[in-house]
Amino acid sequence: MKKEIILMVIFSIIFGFIIAFPNNYNLSVFIVSFPIIFINFLSKKLASKWFFVDIRHEIWKFQRFGFYKKSYFKKPIPIGIIFPFFITIASLGFIKPLTFFEFKSKPSKLRVLKSRNRVRKSEINESDLAFISAIGFYSLILLAFLGYLINYPELTKYSIYFGIWNLLPFGKLDGIKLFFGSFFNWILLAIIYLISLIMVLI
Repeated sequence: MKKEIILMVIFSIIFGFIIAFPNNYNLSVFIVSFPIIFINFLSKKLASKWFFVDIRHEIWKFQRFGFYKKSYFKKPIPIGIIFPFFITIASLGFIKPLTFFEFKSKPSKLRVLKSRNRVRKSEINESDLAFISAIGFYSLILLAFLGYLINYPELTKYSIYFGIWNLLPFGKLDGIKLFFGSFFNWILLAIIYLISLIMVLI
């Protein structure tokens, strides 16, 4: 958990740079970025306990680039840092990717499955990871609504932006877990975020 707290701070600083660029970085963007990262982390952590799954967040990495056995880099590339910086700077801040991290999972010690009056250890299902991811997305919607209630439009806007970017079914983002684990929830969230984005832009 200590390592994840450090990661939250690092991701929040990067997040702040992305949304501030090309303007000067100041404390106000950190005040927006940290709650978004924190709520997303915390909500998924709490949801994972419900499914008896242990999750840990880490930098989004890219390693495999093909289907062949040797189609991978010897060392994973931290695309969660490189991609947002490159696209933001290359587009002069017009495009602001907010894709920094992924989460890894493993069954917790308490995870069991009752079958034929026996108790045995259960593997993690795709649907479990999907619902854990979904909770993270729904928590961002609630945070965006809170930003609206307290008249903090920046919190609302970037909660929605962050959710949309991570909803993309790409790489190892939360969106890919949701897309393959619960397509209905992915569609529902895509609609909710699209409507929210339109409301933010109007």
